[in-house]
Amino acid sequence: MGKSHGITKGEDETAKRSVTLVWMGCAYRNRLKNLEEGIMALLTRLRVNFRLLEKEDCCGLPLIFAGYLDKATEQARKNLDKIGEVRQVVTPCPACYRAFNHFYPSLLRLNAPFRVVHLTQFLSSLLDKGILKSSGLKPLKVKAMYHDPCELGRHSKIYEEPRRILKAIPGLNLYEPRFTREKAACCGGGGLLYAYFPTLSSLVAARKLMDEDRVPRDLEAAVTACPQCIINLQQAWLEGEAPNVKIWDIVQVLNMALKEEEGR
Repeated sequence: MGKSHGITKGEDETAKRSVTLVWMGCAYRNRLKNLEEGIMALLTRLRVNFRLLEKEDCCGLPLIFAGYLDKATEQARKNLDKIGEVRQVVTPCPACYRAFNHFYPSLLRLNAPFRVVHLTQFLSSLLDKGILKSSGLKPLKVKAMYHDPCELGRHSKIYEEPRRILKAIPGLNLYEPRFTREKAACCGGGGLLYAYFPTLSSLVAARKLMDEDRVPRDLEAAVTACPQCIINLQQAWLEGEAPNVKIWDIVQVLNMALKEEEGR
């Protein structure tokens, strides 16, 4: 396995560039450690040659949203310098994906010298190569809906890859909510709303599941591919405002399907 946490002294530069760098994002690193570990476990199980930075910083998107563009530019330059010369960066965070691919070049005038893809795009490419299915996807009999995160969906136009991954899992019944893809309702966790008005943020999450999506009674799980959506939808569920459905990251679902006895 080529997994490495950070850069080793004396490591061959060509070898470093051939490894996929995984940029976790603040939410996974600081608030969803179990999912961070799940992502690394999944990539290891799929024999992906990847590494992490010794110390990863914020992508700078909160600074951009708050209007601190000078500080955001400074942060972005540090990030690009720290990542260095790699072939590809994979991130599970839609906000980080959008920061690198959209805000850095269009707003901060900084172009990353590497390709940045979202984790669902990367996993979808493994599906095309037959790697996911050859890893032994087990049947997972569950009725689940996929929630399109705003940053990944409307802002980045990534709709099909997550659905392709879920549809590849035997036994999984994928339910499409009333509002989906470009019409999907926000979970209430984006745009710094969760930081400034957490109560309103939770109410928006509950309304999304109950009113906008009108989830059926036999729905067992809401699956998404965004850490902030996970945090916000789970919080609404804990406060008793949302329907009694499990809130899963798409990586959790894949890990369940790849384990023989563990999971539900």
